[in-house]
Amino acid sequence: MVDLLSKWPRWLVLEIVIPLTLLNGWLLYRGLQYFQELVTLLLIATLLAFLLGYPVRLLQSWGMPKGYSVMVVFVTALSLLALAGAALVPTLIHQFSEFTTRLPNWLENGQQQLEAVDDEIAQMPLSESMDLDVLATQFFEAVPGELRLLPNQLLNLALGTADNIVDGLFTAVLTLYSLLHGKDFWQGLLRWLPGEWGDRVQRAVRSQFQSYFVGQATIASLTGTLLAGVFFLFKIPFWLVFGLSVGIAGLVPFGDLLVMVAVSALVGINDPLLGAEVIVACLIVDQIIDNIFAPRILGDAVGLNPIWILLSLLVGAQLAGVVGAVIAVPLAGSIKQIIDSLEAKPAVILLGSDQNSPETPSDHDRSAAVAPI
Repeated sequence: MVDLLSKWPRWLVLEIVIPLTLLNGWLLYRGLQYFQELVTLLLIATLLAFLLGYPVRLLQSWGMPKGYSVMVVFVTALSLLALAGAALVPTLIHQFSEFTTRLPNWLENGQQQLEAVDDEIAQMPLSESMDLDVLATQFFEAVPGELRLLPNQLLNLALGTADNIVDGLFTAVLTLYSLLHGKDFWQGLLRWLPGEWGDRVQRAVRSQFQSYFVGQATIASLTGTLLAGVFFLFKIPFWLVFGLSVGIAGLVPFGDLLVMVAVSALVGINDPLLGAEVIVACLIVDQIIDNIFAPRILGDAVGLNPIWILLSLLVGAQLAGVVGAVIAVPLAGSIKQIIDSLEAKPAVILLGSDQNSPETPSDHDRSAAVAPI
């Protein structure tokens, strides 16, 4: 088959390979959609195992067996999570409940303030060219109905807590098994790829997730913690809810900035001066992190053009929701790294490579490769 393809024009080979690849990708996507919930839990557990793998390897380097290292790290992580939950969850639940109760009043007050400003402007010259009343009506009609009905959805949220607990327990167990056997699992899947593609995908995915995801998670945690502290010191209402919201959104590029603007707008509806203080505090913290911490932690994490980053975020969110948006950028960076590594060898793309060629990794290189995540 390889000899036959080598005799065909390059354009003809591409016209055959590209449609078949797209068709296989679409079939894979349809299959993943059928098991979307299971795939989502697997991705979350894999990402958690990837993060916990660092202290596990550290303990192994100190001479502790792998099984004991995994159990020590896993139990320690669960203990820290339980302590953080006991300290923060009651406050978080109280603030969230109060926030959903007061949100409709905030929106109503904001609309009344805009209407009052519109009445004052109507008494000024050239007021006919401005109509804030219409603008206010359009703005508040644009607020999603789910946001206005959020207080009434608390019961549904409470009823869904049981399902979330079950999913959380399943994710914890899956994370534990990923720490113990994840390497063999992913290597077994990658063995199905032809030639040296498995090794290339393995190295690209691991390097991208190591350079991007860990750094992005660190930056997001730092941003959320600092902003929650700043909001608390400045007596911003719902400081914990707002701070954690910005931190979680920081896992997605540009997500923290969007949430910062949304938080300042929500606060500013009820108290414009306080809303201005919120956006100033957010910008100061964001600049400190971007100029001091981010260059040292992230660097040039993925090497993608910002346009490709935005497109990958949209595609990831469309395919897999929030989890897809979180992993979209490192996956896009992995694809770029694989393509860059293959562009130097066009024959590898079209014909594959000989197992004895210099490009084929040695047995030592294959054994040194680590699971992609």
